[in-house]
Amino acid sequence: MNPFRIEGPAVISFSGGRTSGYLLRRIVDEGLSPDVHVLFANTGKEREETLAFVREVGARWQVPVRWLERVPGGGYRETGVAGASRAGEPFAALIAERRYLPNPRARFCTQALKIDAFRWFMEGQGYPTWTNVVGFRADERRRVVSLRQREAEQPDAWTSVCPLAEAGVRGADVLAYWRGAPFDLALGPHEGNCDLCFLKGVTIRRALMRARPEAAVWWMAQEAAIGATFRSKASASYAQIASAQPLPLYADDALTEIECVCHD
Repeated sequence: MNPFRIEGPAVISFSGGRTSGYLLRRIVDEGLSPDVHVLFANTGKEREETLAFVREVGARWQVPVRWLERVPGGGYRETGVAGASRAGEPFAALIAERRYLPNPRARFCTQALKIDAFRWFMEGQGYPTWTNVVGFRADERRRVVSLRQREAEQPDAWTSVCPLAEAGVRGADVLAYWRGAPFDLALGPHEGNCDLCFLKGVTIRRALMRARPEAAVWWMAQEAAIGATFRSKASASYAQIASAQPLPLYADDALTEIECVCHD
């Protein structure tokens, strides 16, 4: 069977990255039925380049991308590029509700801001079950296996499929496609969609802060409000990373980039 021919009801999780954009292109080429919904969940911390890319994908390919944002207390609102939050409002409201920060072991930001928003949307359409189309590639086999194990242990309303992995598509294939495309995401591979995601390694975050110092302000404010760090007690704070001073040798900072479903 053609893995890119998706039968609805289904959600295509569009992160605003190159891989999920390529996945969407392959599915659109096979035909997008009305009950296959392309959803983009905005946390308010996506880069402006990401928002522009999502808008351009929808306009150029004539794809109805639905823009969702979690609202305080749960539920979602539907927006678009003009009305999308850009100052981290959905994310900050979630942190204030939970009264603690997400971290690599409790990534409730992804769950609450993206996965739950998709769930609420599909349930609102009246679907009791659906297919969740995820952009994991063939060179991300560990992520595919982890996804399968998680869904086997904790069944939910949806069943996930990974067409790119099934088709043998790798990162080099995705980059080759966008090199030949008439438009592209205006971000480097190390930048990612979430401007200073705590899952990025310290070296990458410091480099990004040096390029865009203003991006660190929101992250530092969240840590100050909660009195903790996004990684762990054994990790540098955003204020320390933003400082020009040498960083303490924290054990947790030996961890470099940590995989997340939001990034690509």
